[in-house]
Amino acid sequence: MIPSSFQRLSALAFGLALLLTSQTALAHPGALWGIDLSSVVALRDQARVAAYKSADVPGERLSRVRTIVLDPGHGGDNNGAIGVAGIREKHLTLELAYHLREAIQERYPDVRVVMTRYWDTSLSLPERVHLANLAEADVFLSLHYNAAVHNRAVGYETFYLRPQDVTPEPAPAVELPHDDASPIEGARLVGQHGDDLVFIQRDLIRAHQHELSARLAHSVQDGFRGHLDSMDRGVKQANFGVLRGAHMPAVVVEAGFLTHPDEGSELIERDHRQRVVNALLDAIVTFDAELERVLDAN
Repeated sequence: MIPSSFQRLSALAFGLALLLTSQTALAHPGALWGIDLSSVVALRDQARVAAYKSADVPGERLSRVRTIVLDPGHGGDNNGAIGVAGIREKHLTLELAYHLREAIQERYPDVRVVMTRYWDTSLSLPERVHLANLAEADVFLSLHYNAAVHNRAVGYETFYLRPQDVTPEPAPAVELPHDDASPIEGARLVGQHGDDLVFIQRDLIRAHQHELSARLAHSVQDGFRGHLDSMDRGVKQANFGVLRGAHMPAVVVEAGFLTHPDEGSELIERDHRQRVVNALLDAIVTFDAELERVLDAN
């Protein structure tokens, strides 16, 4: 049933009332009713999968990817970039994550999609990675929009860790005020009692994960290239704090520049968000096929 204009206005008014009630509500809306929003979403996911399986409805399935973690960049007291349209990056990344999550589950009902945050709340870099590891994710996408000190930078790009940073020594992450995905220097590798076997094993794990993350990054960039009419800035490697310590293929996605006079205005439009969603959905499908080939070969 299509909601009436009055219903839509009522829902909008209710949402605004929630935002204005208190800082507690902003940090955790579920606290208003004693409900943990992420738990409710997880229960809904379980119910959706159960209904899908019991109905025995044929649908598309991925071969290797079973769990995807979406990380909406920034949140809470970290606004991220503020673009030419005056919209905070933290709101755009959350909206993108919700729409991407819905698109994935609509096409692949048996795929579990977990978000690191479901509301405008603060979350540290280690917490984001820790959640992805706890979820035993097959793919980790940290969603961001770019910014520059000048208004000429334009285009999309994808980052993954440098090989030496894939399994570094755990260290406190440094969050920058405008970009919680910014590179962090100084990580170093450690062994266990100087055992050469440990170093060899870690090198093999690092090389394998680095290869898969590279394939994921190129899949994302190919998806962008097929759906976005902007500059292809390529796939790059950097020591991003939001990726460090991840046990699965992981990338930082920069879907466009909020600070560009034209692109910054396009990024807040529904059409552009849908094209980004389509690009990332294609990237997941492409990477799933790549993952199957790599694992079968091994």
